[in-house]
Amino acid sequence: MNPMIKTKIADKHIADGPKIFPGRLKDTWLFSNLSDKEIVRFGNAAQTRSYEKYTILYYQKTPAEFFYIIREGWVKLFCTTPKGDEIIVDMLTTGDMFGESAIFEQGRHMCGAQVIENVHLLCIPSNLLKNQIRRSSTLALSMLSSMSLHHRHRHAESALNAMQTAPQRVGCFLLKLCPKNKKKSNVFHLPYEKTLIAGTLGMSNATFSRALNTLKQKTAIRIKGTRVEIDSVERVVKFVYGPLAAK
Repeated sequence: MNPMIKTKIADKHIADGPKIFPGRLKDTWLFSNLSDKEIVRFGNAAQTRSYEKYTILYYQKTPAEFFYIIREGWVKLFCTTPKGDEIIVDMLTTGDMFGESAIFEQGRHMCGAQVIENVHLLCIPSNLLKNQIRRSSTLALSMLSSMSLHHRHRHAESALNAMQTAPQRVGCFLLKLCPKNKKKSNVFHLPYEKTLIAGTLGMSNATFSRALNTLKQKTAIRIKGTRVEIDSVERVVKFVYGPLAAK
């Protein structure tokens, strides 16, 4: 973790958000197949909270009080090596869930979580999830299915990254930020600092900078501060995926 960044521990949140209607939980994979009665039980126990940028929600191996669904903002999951180096595990945003796997790890978080951009969270007690999994085979199967799907997705992503050059990996990251309804051109903003993007992609800052310059030359994208302008999404896709783009 960057020692120049002043972190805050999440002992206090900015504010409580609006009450969550239980029906909205149906949009989350974990609850999509549950009965209305089960949905209401989780909805009634949920809390909505907001946290400021750089807040530490929890550290690696600490006891889990809640698991979380992101309503808005960005959260970084990270692990710390015995030497004190930080490894970015994942970057999560709206609709993503985290912290739920602690129930399989003796009630402790496998990694730490830090707010990267001001975030609004739905916080649900971990003990409730653990108790409901004991009672509901549907919920247990939903969680196992999602964890398996996430594992396969990460494996496929790692395999693709191993075959790509650094500029292609940066291009792949930018394509994920493009709104789904735009295919020819696109304008959007980077969601967080470039140093964090480099860390997410497993690159040093120098490697990331060189890769970004190459990507600009090959695809004519423009980046001014956090603003990204892509005239041809198709051109970036062809550069990133090569022959795979046509499949």
